[in-house]
Amino acid sequence: MVEGQPGPAPSFTSTHLLEIILYLGREAPIGRKKLSSALKIGEGVIRSMLSRLVKNGIVKVTNKGCMLTSRGMKIYKRISSILIEVGELDIKIPWDYPYNYVVILKRRSQNVKKGLEQRDAAIRAGAEAALVMTYLNNILHMPGVSILSEERPAFASQIIEKVKPDQSDVIIIAGAKEDRKAKYGALAAAQTLL
Repeated sequence: MVEGQPGPAPSFTSTHLLEIILYLGREAPIGRKKLSSALKIGEGVIRSMLSRLVKNGIVKVTNKGCMLTSRGMKIYKRISSILIEVGELDIKIPWDYPYNYVVILKRRSQNVKKGLEQRDAAIRAGAEAALVMTYLNNILHMPGVSILSEERPAFASQIIEKVKPDQSDVIIIAGAKEDRKAKYGALAAAQTLL
């Protein structure tokens, strides 16, 4: 939905579109100005994204505001059944970035090889660092790296206690110097598993 359209390159990414779909699924109807303020994205970019989403039959704009169409709601429900936004975790993370953002991907551990694809996506989206973990048999793993529950048991226990993953879930924590970059990093990493 972002690539292959005529005209100038869009000033937004598929991660921005994912964020707007998730937000509208929870908060619609909402006006453009409030949407711009809530997502901390300029009104012109919001207008461009909404135009693209309207053209693709995902969003409709009414006098009450912007909302998902029935097609958009199907997409939202499918995504939100897999992707859970936890938000910021208030625990000591092994890096010095002031912001972190956590997402869970339900039953997606079999899709993670070493977590490099997810980490790289997070960094391309603006994050400075990312941890990709899987939860299998009540043990937290960093695929291809370590069994976190054995190497760093206190840290692993904190994550399990705060995030409450289920069997076969993937937990992604993105860190950055800005809260928006941490969030976009986590969402971009999540997109590789949707």
